[in-house]
Amino acid sequence: MSFVLVLFAVLGALIGSFANVVIYRLPRRQSIVFPGSRCPRCQHRLGVGDLIPILSWLLLRGRCRYCQAAISARYPLVEMLMAGGFVLLALRWPLESYSATVLPLLALFAMLVILALIDSDEQLLPDSLTLPGTALAVLATLLYAPGSGLPNLSQAVFGASLGAGVIVLINRLGGLALRRFGDTTERLGPIGMDQVNLAALAGVLGGWLWGLGIALVGTLANAVTGRLLRLPEGPLYGLWLLTLTLMTVLGRPLEAISGSLAAAGAVAVLGALYWWLRDWGQPPAPEPPGEEEPIAMGFGDVKLAALLGALLGWQNLLLALFLSFVLGAVGGLLGRALGGGRQIPFGPYLALGGLLALFFGSSLIAWYLGLLGR
Repeated sequence: MSFVLVLFAVLGALIGSFANVVIYRLPRRQSIVFPGSRCPRCQHRLGVGDLIPILSWLLLRGRCRYCQAAISARYPLVEMLMAGGFVLLALRWPLESYSATVLPLLALFAMLVILALIDSDEQLLPDSLTLPGTALAVLATLLYAPGSGLPNLSQAVFGASLGAGVIVLINRLGGLALRRFGDTTERLGPIGMDQVNLAALAGVLGGWLWGLGIALVGTLANAVTGRLLRLPEGPLYGLWLLTLTLMTVLGRPLEAISGSLAAAGAVAVLGALYWWLRDWGQPPAPEPPGEEEPIAMGFGDVKLAALLGALLGWQNLLLALFLSFVLGAVGGLLGRALGGGRQIPFGPYLALGGLLALFFGSSLIAWYLGLLGR
């Protein structure tokens, strides 16, 4: 077992070294493969002796071998974080007990670390990580061993939809409030936020699959007619609130809210996938002139929440979201108390909450349910 853990630690450190490249290059739309690693100051190509994870930084005393420029301590820290995470995953889901269960978890852990650090640096959660990560988390369920505590395929799909739905409705309702209930100017066809809103409303009455189906019918109508069915957000969400209240009076509040959230989230993920594939390889579109609309939460967070929902299943997802909001609130208060420096975006808190739920979710939920039973 010790030898296996050493192998996982070495693998994690190597992946951490590659992660540093991805974190720097991906937001800049640079190749993560070519050219090889270079010193950012003198541009000298780094040799094998300069690229040994953790050790090279220590032996070189944190400086470039060629120009003596300082090398950030974050490089070895990311490598150590990745190595430590891989070891913890191997301890939690050992190969001899859970077979290949741990393998996709290693990739998803690495993705979450990379996403958290990119978002912290650039306030960006790239689609090229969040959307394939969500697909990987869904497909990974086919490798999970019985008793692993991880979701099955249907739970992962529902978890992804629910996770995206929670954040996208915060995005929609929060934006509506920030606009003082004025309608949005964000109109995309054939699939966009109009279809998310429609799914949220239909999902209250018929469940998430019904809401998804209604939204897809609307998408098809947009595609066939070449015109966008415009649904003013204020009246629509007024009707949504009225319908949700009615379902609560009828004794079905949980079915109504879960159906609405999951339907809206499923459409949001499908829409994100459509626009990502449509714009594949194209340069980023210029920002339209004029003031940007105020938002309560970015759409990158919607896709990251979908990834977490697919990884965790709906129960641990809710715990992850709760932990993320608590950590975000504490982090925001501490930031202000310590001088009001740069605010950390929500992505790192989401990733941290998700990882805490992954490792400790079952224990925390059992502890909480035990408290309720006293």
